Amino acid sequence: MANTLGNPTMGFQSFGRQEGGSPTDGLTPCWIASTDAGTIFRGDAVCTSSGGGTNLSGNYITSINNGPNVTSTGQFVRGVFQGCYQFQPSAGRTVWSNFYNGVVTGSTGDVKAYIIDDPQTNFLVQASTRGTITSSFIGLNIGVTFNSTSGNTITGYSNVTVESTTISSTNALPFRIVDFYSAYAAPAIPAVGTGAFINGTDNTTPANMVIVRLNNCDRLNLTARTA
Repeated sequence: MANTLGNPTMGFQSFGRQEGGSPTDGLTPCWIASTDAGTIFRGDAVCTSSGGGTNLSGNYITSINNGPNVTSTGQFVRGVFQGCYQFQPSAGRTVWSNFYNGVVTGSTGDVKAYIIDDPQTNFLVQASTRGTITSSFIGLNIGVTFNSTSGNTITGYSNVTVESTTISSTNALPFRIVDFYSAYAAPAIPAVGTGAFINGTDNTTPANMVIVRLNNCDRLNLTARTA
């Protein structure tokens, strides 16, 4: 049964950790500048901001909205956005939000955010509809689609996918393909009595779901980002 593209796709979802090391399940705190007008949704990949922030609060992140390949010089992925504390006028206070809406209101200044940046973390993500990821692509690197501004503003979840036309061995691509989701879920055509088809597990059609990890990222790259 053919896969269908989710709306939202949910972006990059934490899917355990590579074996062989001690688990560290905490989130890394960081900041979003109060002048940053770009939206960031839960499950979006983010990069380190070169612009700093209004309050000079610490390390800053911003959206990787820099094209589908994310291969520009110094454009390392910092991690995957999980949410932030942001002032909500309707509540009259600072609350947790799954997404940063690009607008800072009230007197909160820079926004405190949290990301997953452990390079040993696996992520579940859906591929684009432009091509099928086959078993011959496992172990190669892959880019991200240019739609990190189109997440769901109700749930706060991302609408990004990995771009199935960018698969290559080049080290500039931000993610490494580790496995198929189908290896951990029911088969694409389940046997009688095993339940319904699980979307993303048909590896013969586009929009299949794969397991990836960070590749070209801050914590794995010996070269610092450009200024």
